[in-house]
Amino acid sequence: MRILLLISLVVCLIAGSMTGASAAADEKAIPTAKIGVVDMQTVASQSVPAEAARKQMDDKYGKERQALEKQGEALKKKAEGLKNPKTSEEKKLEFIRAKQDLDQKTRNFVRKVEQDEVRLRQDMVTLVFQAAYEVAHSKGFNFVVDVTAGGVLYADQSMDLTQDVLAEVNKLYEVSKFHKEKDSKKDEKKADDKK
Repeated sequence: MRILLLISLVVCLIAGSMTGASAAADEKAIPTAKIGVVDMQTVASQSVPAEAARKQMDDKYGKERQALEKQGEALKKKAEGLKNPKTSEEKKLEFIRAKQDLDQKTRNFVRKVEQDEVRLRQDMVTLVFQAAYEVAHSKGFNFVVDVTAGGVLYADQSMDLTQDVLAEVNKLYEVSKFHKEKDSKKDEKKADDKK
């Protein structure tokens, strides 16, 4: 019985030392993760390209939006006048046609705005991902998580890369804006040279 107990103890010790050696080898094989977090909502709302996109959309669609809102207000006033039982059928039909026309204009407007917003969002996402990559790479992070996605409940402040990514997005935007303006001027010069 003692021999059996002694043998099982030796086997356990050998197995334990092998498991420890195996765990040490595994630790050497797997690099430690350095995880960073970014508040994408902050970057998307406070960055220079986000502000430029809002201004661009307002410049492009602001007047049309205001005109549609004025037409809507005018139709509301007409609707109040139609509550009178003495209102003619012709005026009611005129109101219905005007409302249908406004509805169609509004749908077309929304469709145009949505197409531009999708394009601007795609450009912004590309810029943010590039900036996050640059910051993570330069600071030695091998994993970056968006805290607004809902999966992060707590992150140490030293892991927060939001301001760094925001600064990098602004920098990349300025560089790309400079190149776009430069390319635009080259295209204009080529067009002038062809004339």
